[in-house]
Amino acid sequence: MKSTRSTAPLDDEAVAMGGRIRGLRRERGMTLVQLAGLVEMSQPFLSLVERGHARLSLASMAKLAGALGVPSGALLATPPSDRRTAGGVDVVHATARPATGNRAVWQLAQLPRGLFGIEMVGVERAFTEFATHEEDEFLYLLGGTLEVGLVDGTVNTLRPGDSLAVAAGVAHGWRAVGPRGFRVVIVTSGTPSH
Repeated sequence: MKSTRSTAPLDDEAVAMGGRIRGLRRERGMTLVQLAGLVEMSQPFLSLVERGHARLSLASMAKLAGALGVPSGALLATPPSDRRTAGGVDVVHATARPATGNRAVWQLAQLPRGLFGIEMVGVERAFTEFATHEEDEFLYLLGGTLEVGLVDGTVNTLRPGDSLAVAAGVAHGWRAVGPRGFRVVIVTSGTPSH
């Protein structure tokens, strides 16, 4: 009997994230086996992630980002196509940003000593996981309604114009309220390099 398992990647988002992970790993001169050992992940699973055939949990993403020396958002976010960096200034010009699937993430301006910005749209309506990462995080809600939950059961509801800051090490999760989802700008600080 033939196997019915698909050999196709999960989706474009998974393929793009896997490519970013592979590129960062190679830039750092690491093998797949070395990186997998460093983050206590199996090499076959990490290989699937790099090819877009598997998705990381938020906790695994944070571990991987730490090992690669980048903010977690750098693994999620699509790099900008129009960026100008010179003399300590980074300018990112907006281009078409199609949002497909449950989530889309784009890199905004960043600085090499730890300031990193992303814009995210999402429609996920359940807390799927509470993540902890090494960066302080600032959120500014542009549109929709977003709930940020903490492991103690506290839920903070944000509406357009609201902001929230989460200290490094505080486990938190997000979910959209309503079918229209949310659009948020997130700025992290505290990672030494990108």
